[in-house]
Amino acid sequence: MPIRLEHRQYYGSVWRAFRLELIREAGGEICSRCKATVRGINGAHQNHDPRDRSSVALMCPSCHGRHDARHRLAIWRRRKAEATGQLWLLPEIQWAPFASWEIPAWIHDIFSTLL
Repeated sequence: MPIRLEHRQYYGSVWRAFRLELIREAGGEICSRCKATVRGINGAHQNHDPRDRSSVALMCPSCHGRHDARHRLAIWRRRKAEATGQLWLLPEIQWAPFASWEIPAWIHDIFSTLL
């Protein structure tokens, strides 16, 4: 899956150096989920926030795809709905498995008061 335009700024040379550092610390290109040794391992953000480097884990492409599936589906669903003029009954439905940093602040505040 290509990197979205709004997130490309986070994946430059600094990110590549950080990924290599993670690989060295892990002792090679070993998936943190399935423990397989894979060439071309991915650095996966556990919370889907590209700004947060503390939650990055090394994953093989298969595990990374499974990890991101719900998030990818939510993005696709929201973009398709916006393109067709979908109106949402509740913001909880519209923003459902999104990371908190992607949800508009006023909606995130509503979620916080409900919990």
